[in-house]
Amino acid sequence: MSRGRVVLAWGLVAALGAALGVGSALWILVGRGPTGGTRVGVWSIDLDVGGDQGGRYVRAVTATQGLLAMAQREAVYFVADADGEGRALDADCAYEIAGADFPAYWWSITAYDGSYLADNTDDRASVDATSVVRSDDGSWRARLARRDDSAANWISLDASASPNLLLRLYVPERSVLDDPASVPVPTIRRLSCEGDT
Repeated sequence: MSRGRVVLAWGLVAALGAALGVGSALWILVGRGPTGGTRVGVWSIDLDVGGDQGGRYVRAVTATQGLLAMAQREAVYFVADADGEGRALDADCAYEIAGADFPAYWWSITAYDGSYLADNTDDRASVDATSVVRSDDGSWRARLARRDDSAANWISLDASASPNLLLRLYVPERSVLDDPASVPVPTIRRLSCEGDT
């Protein structure tokens, strides 16, 4: 093989390698790649986030999404972007989130718009272990909608175009790390949508 063909072959191999590397990174970073983790109902948790085992792709996704992930002993994160029937959360709809306390020292559920906090002006982006109003049995219900409609617990979707929820468990019990599928995650039920008759 001539020297020119060898250089061309190596150049093609290098270009292909670069294209595959950049392509796989972009695939992961824009959310089209495999996310890994565990599904618990409509919620998902990836224990690589905040874990020692997280590789460069996990660190890259965490950094680009603006999530300042703590070490697992400090916090774990569940994400939901659909209701209990698997329909994508829609800011034009109202939902009921229902649950009870979680196996953790403290918890919060926050509405996001894509990867970032929604730019709500109503100061109702979340409910948490200290602010949620509970029933006598310890359970709670929260309304997820643009308006509160006199709900005791309300998470606003006012400025959300692409809503999703982030459930944070702070100082989780060991069982959460050992078996995240055993966590009693809240249910998400669609109540109505604007334009329903």
